[in-house]
Amino acid sequence: MKLDEMKVQYERSRDGFEHETDFAVESKKPDVKVDASGMVIKISLCAAVLALAIIVRAFGVGKTGGDVVETSAYSDPSDTERQQREQIGSLHYVETGAFAKWTAPVMSNDIELLRDGQLLRFTAISGTVSACMAGRVFSIEQDEQLGSCVRIRSDTDCETVYYGFETVSVQTDSEVQAGDVLGTVAPGRSIYLKVLEKGAPQDPTEYVDLSLGNE
Repeated sequence: MKLDEMKVQYERSRDGFEHETDFAVESKKPDVKVDASGMVIKISLCAAVLALAIIVRAFGVGKTGGDVVETSAYSDPSDTERQQREQIGSLHYVETGAFAKWTAPVMSNDIELLRDGQLLRFTAISGTVSACMAGRVFSIEQDEQLGSCVRIRSDTDCETVYYGFETVSVQTDSEVQAGDVLGTVAPGRSIYLKVLEKGAPQDPTEYVDLSLGNE
C-alpha cells in the first residue's frame, strides 16, 4: 500500500472514530438533562410541602374544632382556679347578703326594736308562733324577764331565739323548717326575737321582713 493511500485511510479512520465519539457524547447529554430536570422537580416539591407544613402549623388548618392556636390565651391553672373560687365566693356572698328576708314569727301590727337594736318585739294578732328559718332546736329554756325561750341554730351558725311562748310544741334536737309551728302565744301578748351570727347579736330588722308581720 502506498504512503498516500495509508494516510488517507488513517484520516478516514480517525474521522470515523471522532464521529463515533461525538455521537456517544451527544447520546448521553439527554440523560444528564433528564436527571437535572428530575432533581429540580423534586426540590420544588419538597419546598412546596415544607411551605404547606409551615402554613398549617401557623394557622392551625385541619385541626378538629379549631382547638389549636390557644397558646396566646393560656393562663396558669392555679390562676384560673383562684379566679373561679373568687367568682363563686362573690356569688355566694351576694346570695347570702341579698337573700329573701324571713317571715315574721307571728302576725302583728305592732313591732318595736328594743335593747339597742338587738331584740324585736311583736304584739301577736294570731296565736301561732312559727320558725323564721330552718335549723335544729338547740335548747328550750325559761327567761326570767321574757318567758319561755326556744333557740334554733342553722348549719351556718346563725341562731334565732324566740321568747314569750304560752306553749311550746317542739323538742330539743328536733329539726324544723321555716314556717313550722314552734308554739302558741295569746293574742295581744308579745313575742320577742333575737338573731345571732356565730354568737354575736345582729340587727334583726336586717333579717326579718317586717311588712309581712304587719299584714
